[in-house]
Amino acid sequence: MFNHTIKNPDPARRCIQRGWITIALLASISPASNADAATISHRNPKSGLMTWTNVKDGFSLSLQQLTPDNVRGIYEGMGASSANVDRIARYCVFGTDARNNANESITYNVATWQAVTPDHARHRLRSKRGWQRIWSAEGVDYGFTIFPAQQTFQPGDWGEGFTTIKLKPGTRFNLIYHWTDHGHTHTATLHHLQCADGK
Repeated sequence: MFNHTIKNPDPARRCIQRGWITIALLASISPASNADAATISHRNPKSGLMTWTNVKDGFSLSLQQLTPDNVRGIYEGMGASSANVDRIARYCVFGTDARNNANESITYNVATWQAVTPDHARHRLRSKRGWQRIWSAEGVDYGFTIFPAQQTFQPGDWGEGFTTIKLKPGTRFNLIYHWTDHGHTHTATLHHLQCADGK
C-alpha cells in the first residue's frame, strides 16, 4: 500500500495528521457509486475547519482546509527558511487523501485537475513537481509533504499530502478532477470548496 505521510513528532504536524485520519475515515465509509455522488462536507467542531469528500466509480477524494498559520507551523517545524515558509503559506493549501476503492487499478494526474472560481476562471494546481523545481534550486526538498503529482493505485491503495492552489484565503471554488482505469477517463467535481481564512 502506498502511504504518503509526514512522520515527525512536531505537534502542529500531528494535528494535521489527525485531520488526515478523519479524511481517511470519511473516505472509507463513503459508498462507491457509478454516479457522481454529492459532495459530503464536514466541519471539525474543535478547529472549525472543513473537509469535503466525493466518491465516484471507486475513486475517493477528500480535501481538508489548512489555514496559512497551519502551513507556516508545519514548514517552520521542518526548519524551512522564512522565504520558503512565506511562499507556500501564500497558497490555498489542503490536506488531501485519495484512495482506490475499486477492484481495478486507477491512475490520476494532478496536471489535469482545475479549480473553477465563481467568475468561471480556471486555476491549475501547483503540483509536487512544480514545488520540487523551486526547492531544488535552493538546495532543499520538502516534496514528501505534497500530494504526488501522478500515481497509479492498485485496489486498496491510498495516498495523501498537501494540495496547493494559488488562491486568496476565503476564496470559493469547485475542484474538477480526472482519473483513468483501463484507458477510460472519469471526471468528478468537489463542490463548494473554500480556502481557509486566516493570516
